[in-house]
Amino acid sequence: MDRWAAHPGLRGNAEVLRVSASMLDRTERDCADFAAAKARTGLWPRVHERRRYAPWEDFPLGLVQRALDAVEFDGADPDEAVDEVIAQNRSPVHPGAAVWVRYACRAFLQAAEWIADELEAEGVELVPERLPRVVQSASGTASAVELRMLTAWGRWYGSRDGTVREFRRLRLSRTRQAAAPSDQAIAFVAAAGRRAVGNLYRDAPVEVTDDEDAPTRIRVVEVALVADVRPQVLVDAAPDEVRRRYQEEVRPLAQAVTVGGAHRPGSDCAECKLRASCEDLPNVPGLLGLNDRGTHRRTWSVTTGRHYVVCPARAHLRDLRLPPETLLNEGSSVRRGVVVHHWLEAAHGRGRPCSPDDLPDPGSGDMGPAAGLMSPEEYAEARPYLLAHLAVCPLAGPGRVTDVAAEPTVAVFDPDADVLVVAHPDLLRRVDGRLVYREQKTTVRELPAGTPAELFEQIPQLALAALLIAHGVFGEPAGTVELEVMTPQTAEVRTFAAEDPEVLRAARRQITEMVRPWHRDTEFPATPGPWCERCPTARWCPAPRTPAPLRDDSPIEVDGVLIDPRTGEILGSPGVLTPRAAAVSASLDSPDPDPDDDPPF
Repeated sequence: MDRWAAHPGLRGNAEVLRVSASMLDRTERDCADFAAAKARTGLWPRVHERRRYAPWEDFPLGLVQRALDAVEFDGADPDEAVDEVIAQNRSPVHPGAAVWVRYACRAFLQAAEWIADELEAEGVELVPERLPRVVQSASGTASAVELRMLTAWGRWYGSRDGTVREFRRLRLSRTRQAAAPSDQAIAFVAAAGRRAVGNLYRDAPVEVTDDEDAPTRIRVVEVALVADVRPQVLVDAAPDEVRRRYQEEVRPLAQAVTVGGAHRPGSDCAECKLRASCEDLPNVPGLLGLNDRGTHRRTWSVTTGRHYVVCPARAHLRDLRLPPETLLNEGSSVRRGVVVHHWLEAAHGRGRPCSPDDLPDPGSGDMGPAAGLMSPEEYAEARPYLLAHLAVCPLAGPGRVTDVAAEPTVAVFDPDADVLVVAHPDLLRRVDGRLVYREQKTTVRELPAGTPAELFEQIPQLALAALLIAHGVFGEPAGTVELEVMTPQTAEVRTFAAEDPEVLRAARRQITEMVRPWHRDTEFPATPGPWCERCPTARWCPAPRTPAPLRDDSPIEVDGVLIDPRTGEILGSPGVLTPRAAAVSASLDSPDPDPDDDPPF
């Protein structure tokens, strides 16, 4: 029997499967059952939940699509089209998101001109097509018919004589260097798909219409919504070649998506149909210490909290996946922290202690495990910190070390707050059976000594770690939180017992105070200050920036605290480190991964 038809946590019809081409790019780190359940559009959680929607526009890329429709199909002026789309939107649009929508539309139209110029030289003219394409087929018996659909989300074009079909993939900030299975799946939809007259995402089957002419050329083009970035042709082939490659290389992946497999709790859990019945997602009422369910189901991490403390608008625009500026990492300690973390993840993933042999002299030309992870210049900068790490390597003991997990993703659901909490420990392990949760930090200066509350203020990841352990997320409600601090000269480890009442009180206070204002906010106002100059989303913020210091290396002052703008190091403090000063410092010296650049389809 099909496990999905009889799934204890789901109800409905398991025989309708709709796979979006982008699902084929998921990796082993993603949850396979999330994708399989999502593909079954007729299945729903057995325990009914009333879905609560965001009280703001949470998908600005959809606004870009609507504005481009008005431009390409109705001849509207681009700026007027954006204004109209935003004004008529059912949900309020954050001013920063509105800035980005206008920018993204202009970038797309610039790319469209380049594409048209290149094809004109070949004697080809493409026109936009309103109707998307879908490949759908039915199979089965008289009593049970399975309907399978393959779709693609983007913009469709074709030549007037029908010989050329083109699909344009939208990327938020950059084009990819490597090919992806979804490229060939999209090409197959373009080659074999029929135009959808009905609703592609609600109807099953979808009403379709045939083209008058068969194509002879299929193109898939990637368009980064960034000014002056040229589009990239991903596929340009004959339909027969497209079909062959899909059948041989991609179709097995599409079938595997519908089967499902291992659970991997993570950010997918917030929208997963299996959340309420998933045994692998810890359900921890009261984890965040909030007594209301906020606006709707959302995802929170320490990174989100840190950005919110600095500026609510910054946190919101990051949550919307708007592309950040990348100049922050250049020449700062952020890149150093990133490469050190990458090295440690790779080294600890081997399951054995780090040794001096792993860190050959940079002048030897041998980079050891660092080869392929960083440049020679980055290795030379990171090596002193890694040499210091050898003395405190967590896999070297003392004690029996088991269950090592480097850089795992930890996801926990708090139903009281209706929030999915996501954490990324640097290392989890057990020492003589006791859980140990380690966070690692590189710095040119040692962190000042302090109480747990003072350290949690500077590094909230430690507070969240203590709460996760104390709430039994990893099993027994006891364990050790470690902070490894590496300087170029030495490394030390500070430890906290998660079951210690003082530690737990400090952790609860830190996380609850960090989450509460974010949880209730619906406006996300900008709070300009000296941190604007290094803000990853400043280019979309309509609020005026605080003037930059006269010199790039001039300290910035936040609530009386002097901070090095290049490294995030605290240079001077009146004694009390405010939450905002701590967050600004952390945002400058801590690795902050870019938001997902792919549309979530």
